[in-house]
Amino acid sequence: MVNQIEDIEGRESKLATNRAVDLVVLSDPESPVAEAYRSLRSTVKFANVEPPVRSVAIADAGTGGQHAAAAANLGAALAIGGDSVILVDADLRAPSLHTYFGVQNSHGLCDWLAGRDVTRPLPLEATSIAGLSILPAGLSAGSSSALPADLLGRDSARELFRLLREQASFVVVNGPSLAEYSDLLAVAPRVDAVLLLIRSGKTKRAAAQQAKTSLERVGARILGVVLTDSGGHFRG
Repeated sequence: MVNQIEDIEGRESKLATNRAVDLVVLSDPESPVAEAYRSLRSTVKFANVEPPVRSVAIADAGTGGQHAAAAANLGAALAIGGDSVILVDADLRAPSLHTYFGVQNSHGLCDWLAGRDVTRPLPLEATSIAGLSILPAGLSAGSSSALPADLLGRDSARELFRLLREQASFVVVNGPSLAEYSDLLAVAPRVDAVLLLIRSGKTKRAAAQQAKTSLERVGARILGVVLTDSGGHFRG
């Protein structure tokens, strides 16, 4: 399955920090890009697989930083469609999901995992979109003594995703590019499916193949490929 999103980066480049949501699925809902995200929403919701997809990670094969916009728009599209959604910012190296919704990043995923106390409430932040919450990366993401891949690989991360599934219909995870870091490989086996994000004219074929091979090696289930900046719309 290959899905196409046109000009994702250009349409999100005017993202507003610390104010109202500025996502294409809201700001330009009749655009081909917004329609592409609604198609991707259907791919996730109605995938004919067992077990059903309740949690999905965006695996960036080297797009130049489009993964956060893809995760934010997919999460918003699912929530607009009536589902409860938690967006998780597992990009502990360069957190950005909170900026899409103007929410705080003072506590988040990194703090929860570093604390090792799995009975603590999750530090979720509500957004202005009904049904959509965010688990930010947390301020300590840039200063923790533990490497991001080590934090995400802890046993407490398994419990984290169990708790997230209990609190929302869908969980969407953003992580750093697989072309640069292996962090998402610690997350991929703990979610129901992965969407491989590649960018036309930017992602190298070898990088895309390496990302796919790495994901398969850790037992991740690749639901499909999302192609951006292709000059087209969703396909397949």
